[in-house]
Amino acid sequence: MGTKKIYEDVEFIFRSPQNFEGCTLLNGWHGIGECGFISMSHIVDNLKAERIGFIITNNLPQFITIKNEQITFPFEIYRKDNVVVILPIFEPIKSEHLKFTKRIVDWSIDEKFEQSILVGGLDKRLEDDHNMKAIYTNAYLDKKKDTNVPILNEGLYVTGPLAYMLMFYELNSFPAVSLLPYAERSRPDPIAASVAVEKINHLLDIEVNVKELLDEAEKIEKEIEALIKASRPTEREKDSDKGMFV
Repeated sequence: MGTKKIYEDVEFIFRSPQNFEGCTLLNGWHGIGECGFISMSHIVDNLKAERIGFIITNNLPQFITIKNEQITFPFEIYRKDNVVVILPIFEPIKSEHLKFTKRIVDWSIDEKFEQSILVGGLDKRLEDDHNMKAIYTNAYLDKKKDTNVPILNEGLYVTGPLAYMLMFYELNSFPAVSLLPYAERSRPDPIAASVAVEKINHLLDIEVNVKELLDEAEKIEKEIEALIKASRPTEREKDSDKGMFV
């Protein structure tokens, strides 16, 4: 393994030295509709991004699988030119959400990333005239053009790793935006994920084929449900809330 960056008990391990200055960091988690994970996974596959590294924690989820004939890690890092994706195959255990996300934020700032684009999901039952909402840090609004995505309505809440990352980026005056398409709460929703991918295409001037995502919607849903089922006994805790959360 080439290089290693250690932030207390979280390690960022890379196959070779990397220069991330000016790059955009993409990240999405296993929230409503699995929008974050589906969109990140599709971007990685469609761009044919290279797996450049891994994130290791003290309580790494005890699951692996095989993709493209190689072992997958719970938290992987991919890169295509100036687009860098943190892909969480499994979500970190709940007790690690705080320190894990804070370390990602610290690392991305230290490595001089230009901005961060995060993806979550909103309960489709709340959908209005827009198919997506967003949350912006003040630094993003100061430095970036309008994305034409309305700000999340007051009274709705974001929870989990995405909420922590937005907090820490705001505290550090770092440009970050979270895209929140409306999604089905009860199942993986590739259609909602495609809404986020289309907006990322626009923001980064890249071309990720959304049609492929829609064409493979049923296959993707089954694969995600299998991952959820595999991790549920030890790593995924049942949500006590049934409210309006990402």
